[in-house]
Amino acid sequence: MSHAAAMVPPVHACPDCGNHDMRVRVVDGGPVHECGLCGARFGERRSVEALADADEARGRGVAAAIWPLVRVLERLAGLCVRTSGAGDHAVRTLPFVELGATSQDSLVQLENLAKSLRLAAGALRLHWIVEVEYQHHLAFVLKPRHGGGAVLASMVRDADLDVDVLRRQLERDMRLSWWRHAGHGLPG
Repeated sequence: MSHAAAMVPPVHACPDCGNHDMRVRVVDGGPVHECGLCGARFGERRSVEALADADEARGRGVAAAIWPLVRVLERLAGLCVRTSGAGDHAVRTLPFVELGATSQDSLVQLENLAKSLRLAAGALRLHWIVEVEYQHHLAFVLKPRHGGGAVLASMVRDADLDVDVLRRQLERDMRLSWWRHAGHGLPG
């Protein structure tokens, strides 16, 4: 038994409803106890949150691997997430998130997104871009730059790792004054 698993005491009855039908799942290396009656979950916070994220992603029709980044991008005023893909190691595809403009705030948010990508460049394994495409509507696609040809397995792996770095960078940058006050005052 791992040290982390030893620290979480076994749950024999649900603290919420008293039910004894408790199931244990291991998520991200940590045990999560789930009540078979009321669905309450208990365990290491990180593991419980990972399971909740996976459920939320499944409910939204988004791959769990890209969901945290999609959730952050959905908070951008003037933009909506139209579609996304987590990438696939087996067929060697790269992750992407397609954004659409919903209001005039979109240009300011796209500029902020581009600034954030530039600031994150040193921490990313791949060079990420926002590409403008037309697919029956104007689309802005956040994705790793790829010059064509075969996608290497190492690129897919690096892109997977970059997705979380991008999410954290965006969450941080969105709290900074340059992001919150963009579009007010002088450009630059």
